[in-house]
Amino acid sequence: MPETQRSFPDWNLLYKNEKVVNMPWYNEHLDFDLEQEIIQRKITDNGGKFLDLGTGPGTQAVHLSKLGFDVTGNDLSEYAIEKARSLSDKVHFIVDDILNSQLKKNEFDYIFDRGCFHVISIEDRDKYVMTIKNILKDNGILFLKCFSDKEPHEEGPYRFSQDKIKEIFGNDFEILSIKETVYQGTLDPLPKALFVVMRKKG
Repeated sequence: MPETQRSFPDWNLLYKNEKVVNMPWYNEHLDFDLEQEIIQRKITDNGGKFLDLGTGPGTQAVHLSKLGFDVTGNDLSEYAIEKARSLSDKVHFIVDDILNSQLKKNEFDYIFDRGCFHVISIEDRDKYVMTIKNILKDNGILFLKCFSDKEPHEEGPYRFSQDKIKEIFGNDFEILSIKETVYQGTLDPLPKALFVVMRKKG
């Protein structure tokens, strides 16, 4: 059954008019799946450049910075970035659209996306993948959290099966792991999600 297009709010207006702490994806703590991977892979030992893609509230970027990474948080909403900048002067928060990004080639060792990919339109997914591949260093790692096709509620982002993730990313990335998990935020119950770890192919 073919996917149908989903509609999403004007992100800039949303961040202008709404309190960040009330947004469904707001999480004051570091995403627990990402935290587990960072610990298991011991990647804090070497530091490195980390992009918090679609940083939104900015909390994930701030936590990553506290772990010793050189962190950039980007978002297409200027109001999101304005609010995020009040959280830390150590994170480089910038207004940037990942589909028309000003980020440099081979700039990042790691990218964390916990909410951008699954609201990208179907026709722009290939462009998204190419941009991620471009801004990641060789053998760089993308940590991706997105809604799972096991999430029963109809509202919100696109849903993905493990096979669909492999289909979209498999040509350009080595899929290191995919696990079924939940999307931390303010919703109850927490939506079902996938957490994917993948490495850019050389």
